[in-house]
Amino acid sequence: MYIDSAKLFEGFAMTKEMKRVGEKEFNSRKSALDSLYSFLQKSSVAGAQKEQLMQEFIQRKEEFEKFNQSYPQEQTSKIWSRIKSYTSDFSKDKKYQLVIGSDGQQTVLFADEKIDVTDELLTYLNKKYEGI
Repeated sequence: MYIDSAKLFEGFAMTKEMKRVGEKEFNSRKSALDSLYSFLQKSSVAGAQKEQLMQEFIQRKEEFEKFNQSYPQEQTSKIWSRIKSYTSDFSKDKKYQLVIGSDGQQTVLFADEKIDVTDELLTYLNKKYEGI
């Protein structure tokens, strides 16, 4: 049996949930950073206060960039870990000895559609994730 790894990952409820959480956090951090930048541009801010705010802006910008780099990688790792765990359960339930993932990078050059269990596994993953 084989599954379309990209379709499985994108259709998994946990992936969708983590994207929503990440987008919300991204927007919140970006908004705070934009507000601080706008405040820095005001002519009423000067001297030591401006220097202190500039340091805070630089720190927040670095944290924002770090978040943008690390969050997707961390969540992808967590999602794949969960998918692998659920796929193991699915395979045992179905008595499959081998499930091959195809990720569009030519790891599987041909597979008959009759042995594609992506949709079946995706339904199983989402039900298990949602506690059904």
